[in-house]
Amino acid sequence: MVEHKFCRDCGDNRPASEFSADRRRRDGLSFYCKQHARKRVRTSRDQRLGPPKARHPRDVQLAPGQKWCPDCSTVKPLDDFVRNAGQASGRGPYCKPCHNARGRASRDKFGGSRTYHLQRRYGITAAEADAMLADQGGVCAICAKAPAAHVDHDHGTGAVRSLLCFNCNGGLGQFKDDPALLRVAARYVESHRAGQLVGPPPGQQRWPTD
Repeated sequence: MVEHKFCRDCGDNRPASEFSADRRRRDGLSFYCKQHARKRVRTSRDQRLGPPKARHPRDVQLAPGQKWCPDCSTVKPLDDFVRNAGQASGRGPYCKPCHNARGRASRDKFGGSRTYHLQRRYGITAAEADAMLADQGGVCAICAKAPAAHVDHDHGTGAVRSLLCFNCNGGLGQFKDDPALLRVAARYVESHRAGQLVGPPPGQQRWPTD
């Protein structure tokens, strides 16, 4: 049994204990040491299948308070990573620059930040929103006066309804999109407005004088 063997990747003789057993070879040891054999297997697998889906630092020593970013292959302090309560470390898998770059790439993939936001939240594209705005003449679908800057949707079904101005969109939200409550509010305003038109009883002033 040999005590040492030459590893071509190391360029040096290594102890036999650093080689895996291989009965096919005359000396009973693998051609490369364990470290370089694993590295060659990983490289070959990555070339065939692409990088691993769950990426971990390879042959990287991490000190306490450090984390490895798989996109830039750099070890950085934990503070350089975005916060993520879903991770055991409390930080996301990517450093802040790489995290931001991935976000930009995702938005660009969907046609820019506006389309990305609209599709993610409402399921429509920027072109569809622009078409709705043109159909409404650029104004709110309720008051028909103020610019329509907000997408209104049914909070129960998620279906997009129309484009509204800030006040009308906020008003619907305050009344919880409840048609019955909105009708009660309308009758309330109408009844008080009718009373104001009739005026106070004879001998009474409408407003106090002091």
